[in-house]
Amino acid sequence: MEKKKEKIGQIRRREILEAAKKVFLRKGFADTVMEDIIQETSLSRGGVYYYYINKVDIMHDLMKQGIDYRVGQVKAFMAAYSGRMDQMAIAEMMVDKILDRSDLMSLYAMYLQAQKTNQELRALFPVLVQENFQAVSAGMKEGEDPAFQMMTSRFLIAFINTMILGCETLEGARDSFLRNRSFLVEILMAFIKAYENGKVD
Repeated sequence: MEKKKEKIGQIRRREILEAAKKVFLRKGFADTVMEDIIQETSLSRGGVYYYYINKVDIMHDLMKQGIDYRVGQVKAFMAAYSGRMDQMAIAEMMVDKILDRSDLMSLYAMYLQAQKTNQELRALFPVLVQENFQAVSAGMKEGEDPAFQMMTSRFLIAFINTMILGCETLEGARDSFLRNRSFLVEILMAFIKAYENGKVD
């Protein structure tokens, strides 16, 4: 009975998250209210509020979905990569993240923009950084985790987020970055070397 209840809860959470994703992508975070999300589901008002008390909690779970998606992308890259996890491989994975086209990446860019005016979303940022680091580290093979310590670098996070925002908001930016992908890889490899030499934080 308890397992059935848990499964129903997971199904309902998924429905709410899918509904919220659609509404956020259509209206934006700031212009979305809980009532918009409720109307997009088959659940009652109380049914939605049972699982989520506000849209920030919903956005947090959507960001967790994004982290899970990213971990899956990292694992797929590693499975296809023939060599050791070297600087080139790490730089390639970072560029993949920047250039990714998905609803979850669009939501992440929306989150980055919305946190400028929303204190709750801003407070969520360090939590997401830690959750992302833990999830990716857990997905790594034993002994490769130190290569990913740089993921918590303030400079790297700011750089990648700036590039993601550019891809999502500037006309033609993603296409330009795609055409110059090898140069982006070089930039990130230069960062990795500088990080390893203690020149950036």
